Amino acid sequence: MSTVLVLPVIHSRAAEAAALAMPQPTTAPAPVVVESSPAPLFMVRRARLADLPAMMELLNRYARRGLLLPRTPEQVRRQLGDFMVAVDVTGVIGCAGLRRYSGELAEIVGVAVDERRQGQGVGRHLIDALLDEARALGLRRVFALTLQDGFFHRLGFRTTSVAEFPEKIALDCNGCSKRATCAEIAVVLDLDS
Repeated sequence: MSTVLVLPVIHSRAAEAAALAMPQPTTAPAPVVVESSPAPLFMVRRARLADLPAMMELLNRYARRGLLLPRTPEQVRRQLGDFMVAVDVTGVIGCAGLRRYSGELAEIVGVAVDERRQGQGVGRHLIDALLDEARALGLRRVFALTLQDGFFHRLGFRTTSVAEFPEKIALDCNGCSKRATCAEIAVVLDLDS
């Protein structure tokens, strides 16, 4: 088993390039190293306009399988500031967004990880970065609608009813073509506890 260095959110392009060029460590320096199967380094950072085509490819793959609702490039472009991406030397390998509804509530949206990188901590690190952002913004609750509730349960979320989020229902669910047959499960994490 080898180690994968997971880098913190980096805001400068020079630091980002230097971080990706670092050799893979052979020992596990505490807490930034995650045990995993052999895989290249990756980091989580804010999404950029140049990431949009790769993000759309990931999101569309999941949408075609019915695991995410379809989004247009324009929709994602308008919400790009809400998204974080996980990148390695090959490019974008995952994305997820934090959609704010109020000063207290936000939703995790558009979680997609390249199938070849699943099980390597990419999704967990994306969600952790979004939760850090939610805490920094003073939000009290974060929820998601998902078909993968076990993933969110491992991150401390609990299952609840979508009825707890009338903001979501009013903005998205009422006009959704899948509303009558929706299989998504609502999960929530209280940040102040």
